Amino acid sequence: MKKKLIAFDLEGPLSPMDHAFDSMALIENGDKIFSVLSRYDDLLALEGKEGYEPGDTLSLIIPFLLSHRIKEKDLLEVSSRAGLVKGAKELMGELKEMGWHVHIISTSYRQHAYSIASRLDVPITQDGERIVFCTELPLDDYYSRLGKEDFSLMEGVEKYILDNLYTEDLESGEKDREMKGYLDSFFWKQLKETRLGEIFTEVRVMGGRRKVRSVEIILQRHKAYLENIAVVGDSITDFQMLKAVEAGGGLAVVFNGNTYALSYGTCSLATTDMRNLQYLLDLWIQGGREKVRKDVNIRYNTGEEPFYHWLVGKEASEIQEIVQIHKGTRNVVRGRAAKLG
Repeated sequence: MKKKLIAFDLEGPLSPMDHAFDSMALIENGDKIFSVLSRYDDLLALEGKEGYEPGDTLSLIIPFLLSHRIKEKDLLEVSSRAGLVKGAKELMGELKEMGWHVHIISTSYRQHAYSIASRLDVPITQDGERIVFCTELPLDDYYSRLGKEDFSLMEGVEKYILDNLYTEDLESGEKDREMKGYLDSFFWKQLKETRLGEIFTEVRVMGGRRKVRSVEIILQRHKAYLENIAVVGDSITDFQMLKAVEAGGGLAVVFNGNTYALSYGTCSLATTDMRNLQYLLDLWIQGGREKVRKDVNIRYNTGEEPFYHWLVGKEASEIQEIVQIHKGTRNVVRGRAAKLG
């Protein structure tokens, strides 16, 4: 009998909020600064910078959060305003009743990941083992290590970002070269000489290969293999997890995804209701990947939500057609956060 193992990304599949973006919005013009850093994050990830993982935006914003005295209680308060994706809580209940081992692997800070998991009735740990994997950020502890002199760089950096790097259309790429040069110098040279920089380098964001490692931990715990697990993701922070599970013969589901994710999944679901994922999981349990492929291809031309697609073997042009379908539901579900990551 197939092991019922599943791991969800949190922001997108389970909650529409981009918690880091909303946390930065506590700072004056923080939303604009975050947008620049998010674009910079994409540039670093695509460049393949050594030791850098997609989603490390969450480490890039830490100097800004600290310089504005943002506390853990503030992160929790922001999280309390987050919604849940329609049907997500009901799906979690159904999966547990059907014997699935549900996990969350989230780039989010612990304060947000634990908050959303609690609202979904997903335990943080079980039998002493982690169920929710996320980014640890003991923000309040850091202040005892810092003084006013540690923030001397930040005011000038914020001003430069706002005056020279921010534009309404960052995706055009017109600011990429200047952005890369300026922020490379700041993060990897100037900041490293400060105690603030020491903290910046300590944080390990749960993205990229670290998500793959979390999947491996889950599999080791259950004495299982990649072919035994389903994972659900939507963006660049998930592509390596999706790619690894797809290559290993498991089920890598892209939910309301962008190009970064849709290029690496097994199949996809574009919908405003997370309960529609149950259909794919039932097919997989009944007859494996081949059952999913056959049934999804039959449903391909229904012309109405939910939209299911088999992704394996698709040409780049076909993937771009699917991206456009997902873009519509992604915008509905995630709103302004749909453009981030």
